[in-house]
Amino acid sequence: MNFVFILIAALLLVSVTAWLASVLWRGPKIDSGIEHHAVNAAVLRDQLLELEQDKANGILSVPDHATAQQELQRRVLDEALPVKSTGIRRHSSKPVAIGLAIVLPIAATLGYLAIGTPAALTPASVQSTPTITQADVQAMVDSLAARLASNPDDAPGWLMLARSYRHLQRPADAAAAFANATAAIQTDPLALSEYAEMLASSSPGGFKGEPTQLLERALALNPQQPFALTLAGAAALQRQDYPAAIDYWQQLYSLLPPDTDTARVVASSIERAIREQAETTAAKN
Repeated sequence: MNFVFILIAALLLVSVTAWLASVLWRGPKIDSGIEHHAVNAAVLRDQLLELEQDKANGILSVPDHATAQQELQRRVLDEALPVKSTGIRRHSSKPVAIGLAIVLPIAATLGYLAIGTPAALTPASVQSTPTITQADVQAMVDSLAARLASNPDDAPGWLMLARSYRHLQRPADAAAAFANATAAIQTDPLALSEYAEMLASSSPGGFKGEPTQLLERALALNPQQPFALTLAGAAALQRQDYPAAIDYWQQLYSLLPPDTDTARVVASSIERAIREQAETTAAKN
């Protein structure tokens, strides 16, 4: 075990312990924010390689390989979707803070001595972590598109492909895939909003027509869907319906944690709509 590792580990342990103890010591606090899932690149790469190896060795049949690959792709896209977190109240506990400051370093040290692997710290044992490239992602999307070409009734598959194209910034392809996923998005406010966004991005008319209708349907299903409110405000601003734009964004602002970058952006959009409304009114007079 080398000295540098021990020093870094000790500093991290002290920092984490001090932070946790201070949080418990300070008292009640409301935590809120937007939680995001991230794809573990090394695990995903290993799973992809294992699937290909099993197929080459005859362990997996071609249909089983396709099914397993589809499930892996579905997990990738599910991980990419943002999920809104709710506020959680923490209660002060000074005795717990004191106990934590004492127990955590001891427990961490004993735990490492019991189950740690110091030999893994030597340079010879360090291996580079494989990463997923843009080519890997494109290959997965192309594979999914090829499978759907022979199975056009797979609505969840089309939704997954649509979101893949959306993340790859291919709005026209995404809109076409969303159109084939109708059965999977009729009761999904977020998917309807994403479809509206892709149609507006790939159409000269922007939100005019079907995109606005999709947003209205999404908000009928869930009046507090943040992405639908965001786009509905943009659609209203495009058609110069300033009161509607302001109303949509004020509803959105009320759902956001205060003093966050997102809340500030929404507040700025509201101010812009109010300013443009005043300028338009003045120009007419």
